[in-house]
Amino acid sequence: MAFKYGDGQAHVCLKIPNKTSGCFQEAEFQPVSTEFVRTSCLQDLIWSLSKATNLSEADSRYFKELSERFLQFPSPKTGFRQRKEYRQLSRQERSNFHRALQILYEEGTIRLYAKLMANANPEVKLSPEFLGFQRVFLAFFEEELRRVDDTVSLPYWDYTADFETDNPVNSILWTPDLLGNGNGQVVTGDFRHWRTTHGPLQRRYGESNYGVLISRDVIAKIMTKCDAADITYPIGTDIDEQYVMEYHQNGVFNWVGGTVADADTAAYDPVFYLISACTDHIWEVFQYRQRVACNKVPATDYPNKDAFKKMFGFSELINAHGYSGHWTTAWYNYTRAPYCPNCNSEFLWCDKLKTRCVADSRRNDFNIGPKQHLDLNIDTEVEYIPRKIAFPQLPSPFNDGRTLVTGKRDAKRAFEARFMRRRNNQVKPRVDKPSQDVGITPTTNETTTESD
Repeated sequence: MAFKYGDGQAHVCLKIPNKTSGCFQEAEFQPVSTEFVRTSCLQDLIWSLSKATNLSEADSRYFKELSERFLQFPSPKTGFRQRKEYRQLSRQERSNFHRALQILYEEGTIRLYAKLMANANPEVKLSPEFLGFQRVFLAFFEEELRRVDDTVSLPYWDYTADFETDNPVNSILWTPDLLGNGNGQVVTGDFRHWRTTHGPLQRRYGESNYGVLISRDVIAKIMTKCDAADITYPIGTDIDEQYVMEYHQNGVFNWVGGTVADADTAAYDPVFYLISACTDHIWEVFQYRQRVACNKVPATDYPNKDAFKKMFGFSELINAHGYSGHWTTAWYNYTRAPYCPNCNSEFLWCDKLKTRCVADSRRNDFNIGPKQHLDLNIDTEVEYIPRKIAFPQLPSPFNDGRTLVTGKRDAKRAFEARFMRRRNNQVKPRVDKPSQDVGITPTTNETTTESD
């Protein structure tokens, strides 16, 4: 290290590793700014030196003890729980959930689970382990929530309701009363100013070339399969990827962007748990259909020989434990996804043309929904610091053309199209009736419960 004084200011000269020097040299003739190159290369250097995501011996022992306790006492200490769609929580339930998350953040528990997920990703991604590990991970995290407040259950985000909007970036979900802003550093809502190992909690919804929310049509396609091998990696051909649940969940992570688009930091953002819970909900419906329509036993449907391999992190369990129906019969179940005609939420509405529940828009200029909300400054920009993604959430579908920059345009087009249909009386609304979509709506309440 050396100090130079040439222009009246002190300059620090550092000797940097060859890898970092090569990073600067490779970018010298690229069409990017010097500031971006410097930030990106120095981030790589800092992250390579940082051990912030490594699990300590104490961390590993903690998760091992959780799995030991499960084998000794298979039922949860805090009792059975029911997971609702996030927007169907009452105001008090939502407040309690946010408060429990805040406590877990402040005491370091969210950091602990984020570290586990960062270390697990290279081991469980692109394999049948993914769905089972995620189920166990969420179940134990939910126990942490209920340790803080035993009235709290982990909700899920039914992202299909946001897919149905003119553009999901216009959704009411990204407001201070709910999850906070999604267009940069999170500075509104109850999770504002949270920090991760890679800086402030950030989102960048609808900006990446990768990433799209999951639709009910995609879910219906997944439900045409009967074997777990059909909806997990590895795959035989590229065509098979359209049925893989991990692939589509990656699309949701990448659509939200920012912290959750990097597997090294994803579990720092509360939205990570809501997304993962919805995927688990879809998988539970898939497993129900395996039993009733395919004559399969989901617990024995692990696709390869690794069923008896120790589960990463939860080392007293094996991968097959994640496929067991015990979790959704003894630990938790799901309420039915929002459905028409009432959708049972102040933040959702029933589109009678589609007979599907749709997320409210927070726009006041072009809004095809029945409710107008207060001015929520939808176009206000907040700071966003571009960061190199250490562990991308890939493979992933591409975006569907509805992006952050097209939010207003898409809303205007939908508004004008709806106005023209009504004026010309070209389309008559259907009679109110419950949706018949396959989606994540179960056909029975054997393992799920309808929400009135």
